[in-house]
Amino acid sequence: MSVGNDVVDLADPETRLSGLHPRWGERVFCSAERKALEASRSPHRLHWALWAAKESAYKARKRLEPHAVFSPKEFEVELSPLPTTRAGVAVGRVVHRGDVFGLEVRLDGASVHAVATSEDEAGARVLRKVERALCDPGVAARRLAATTIGSALGLDPADLRIVRRPPVAMHRGRRIEVGVSLSHHGRFVAFACALAD
Repeated sequence: MSVGNDVVDLADPETRLSGLHPRWGERVFCSAERKALEASRSPHRLHWALWAAKESAYKARKRLEPHAVFSPKEFEVELSPLPTTRAGVAVGRVVHRGDVFGLEVRLDGASVHAVATSEDEAGARVLRKVERALCDPGVAARRLAATTIGSALGLDPADLRIVRRPPVAMHRGRRIEVGVSLSHHGRFVAFACALAD
């Protein structure tokens, strides 16, 4: 199962577009993405939605191809228009070397959360969640995933562990066949997971 996710804290100082290297856009975005950014009424939100989409597709790709290297420009994002309000959902796809990953990007005004799934996940139920980190972000992301997956599967979250890299869900020492992706940035932690039907 191949799913990837990425979260971006839109208020984090490192997301200020003015602080990025002048050639950042050329290095990261393909020409169609740069044109969309130039025409956008919300370049800050679109910039980080595109970035999160690329990161999430890379994480999904890495599960399929462990030796994959992240070259952002090679992950080409096609995304529906962002919601005109602060919160909402945009959908699309990411194409990488001929492979297509389904894409959903959720914006809530404070963060952008992108989830990419491989084509073989078409029938899977995808769980996703974002919340503020109240402790170490790595621990908080794993706890968030364990709690949400446990609830969805009717398992006690105290018996679930998210271990290793890439993340694997374990219940009482036995692997659960779900694809898990973790992320954190700034104030937020997030996860996504594909449950087979």
